[in-house]
Amino acid sequence: MDAKDKKDLDRILSFLYKGSSSAWYNIYTSLKLDKARADHLFKIGFAFDYLQIEHKGALEYPTDNHYVGITSAGIRFFSLSNFSGTERTEEENSEPQKFNVYIGGSNGGFNLLDVDAQQLQIVVDAYLEAKPDFTIVGQTYHPKKFHSLKIFANNSGKSTRELKEIGLTNGSKQGFRGRFFNSEDLEEFGEDLTYSVIGNAQPGSGRKKGSTSVQLDMGTLPVANHSEAETEASTDNPIFISYSWDSRNHEEHVISFANELRKNGFHVDIDKIISQRKTATNFNQMMHEAFLTSEFIIVVLSKGYKEKADTFKGGVGIEYRLILGEIDRHPKKYILVSFNGRDADIIPLGLDGRDIIDINSNGMEPLFRKLTDQHEFVLSSVSKQKPILTQRAILPFEQFQKQFSSKPSSEAEKSSLIAERIQKKNKLKKDFAKWLHYKKEDVKRRFRMIIHSSENDTYPEQPMIENVPPTWFGAEIHGASHLGMEFCNENTQIYVNDKNKWRLEPASNFEEINVSVIKTIVYDDIIAWDMEGDGIYNCPHFYVNFTNGLPWKDIYYINSKKPYMRFDTSNRTDQE
Repeated sequence: MDAKDKKDLDRILSFLYKGSSSAWYNIYTSLKLDKARADHLFKIGFAFDYLQIEHKGALEYPTDNHYVGITSAGIRFFSLSNFSGTERTEEENSEPQKFNVYIGGSNGGFNLLDVDAQQLQIVVDAYLEAKPDFTIVGQTYHPKKFHSLKIFANNSGKSTRELKEIGLTNGSKQGFRGRFFNSEDLEEFGEDLTYSVIGNAQPGSGRKKGSTSVQLDMGTLPVANHSEAETEASTDNPIFISYSWDSRNHEEHVISFANELRKNGFHVDIDKIISQRKTATNFNQMMHEAFLTSEFIIVVLSKGYKEKADTFKGGVGIEYRLILGEIDRHPKKYILVSFNGRDADIIPLGLDGRDIIDINSNGMEPLFRKLTDQHEFVLSSVSKQKPILTQRAILPFEQFQKQFSSKPSSEAEKSSLIAERIQKKNKLKKDFAKWLHYKKEDVKRRFRMIIHSSENDTYPEQPMIENVPPTWFGAEIHGASHLGMEFCNENTQIYVNDKNKWRLEPASNFEEINVSVIKTIVYDDIIAWDMEGDGIYNCPHFYVNFTNGLPWKDIYYINSKKPYMRFDTSNRTDQE
């Protein structure tokens, strides 16, 4: 979650905090966010437990009509003040050793600028002990859970005020009142000392009995002591494996996987092996060190991993928060693998839709390619010569029109088609009676259906590409008419006057209202339907003919608050 995400998420939480739960569509359109951006922000808010679905589809990302509310964690996030450090005097600036600290947490981030070694010790203790807050010079800071911690030597010799002025002029201007520098900004102010400081540190290290804080002797920084086994491949890119302790068999499977990678030349470590080299291992410290120093993190997905990640439980939950905070900024660092398939029951909510290497189906080669940046396909360089193609003649318009003037079907054929259509309509109305003859309390009215193109078998693997019509999608069933089955998968606005005439563009004396878009698939285009669904979407599936990329033949609108008010071509105004 970067600064822009935090800023937009704060706007959404502010909307909910000041009002009440509201339809997701109303929230993001009121804030002028497009749907793709809104869905991205919802995934972050849901993963960090800031947002919750009040009703309609409790564990799915919301369709536009789902009502979304703010959680207690979301209220804390919205209420949190973000600080960039305390002001310091010129006398304090004369101290020989100062540091700039970058902190990113689940409930916000901030910088501590120009702090001394005694204050740095307090920060390091809070980081290692996962404290929810800490106090320096009477100021309390609230990182909650650290997503990232970077320590830089203030080699510039500049004071807090000078550093702030540099940040406001040249540093990051997004979020946190323009005073939140990213780690790249702070690298300009000094050498990165993160690993040297926390490498072998323990909670409270160097603390004297009865004192609140202790000077950290920077002349003898605690540099991590690496055993021979740990440094045997120090020139290689370090790789850490994140996984869940599901069972003894699964743990041994992961250890065997790590060993296979090492046999193929990759410097891989996992917690079980690291703990053998030390006594009284601090697993939280070890995990944070690994995430800071590793070039790659391999995440082994499993049912146990998903359960712990989605509930932020244990070590997996801590690692999952770190992954969510970094994966968008460092997409090459995190590699998702599975030992057996890509089933939804192993994929945490925040990682849904990302690339997963299925080792059971594809072997180790795709993983080796990711780790070594060796592409399977290398395209040719772009030639300066483009092909010269022959032109096709355009046939006369009359020739195309002749196809519609062919001999009409016999009366018997026409009667047979009408009978088949009526039979299909009656069968559909019978099968979907629970949805069509609904009561207000009948939740099936809102259940999603899956619409497939009858000529495409890419479900469910087809990627969603912008401006390319999908070959399958979800929609809510609305009703059945004389033309066909009606669905709703979109909401929009139209403009209506006091005579119930409507138009798509605003005009004087026309009021904007929210409407649901009702679309029809004619009975002749419905090839088949499956009431049971499948293991991915356990809801009815329709298989239909798509024309020009879409299955719709008739479209009209209904008032979202007054469903009996219908808007179609009969009452559309001519003033377009």
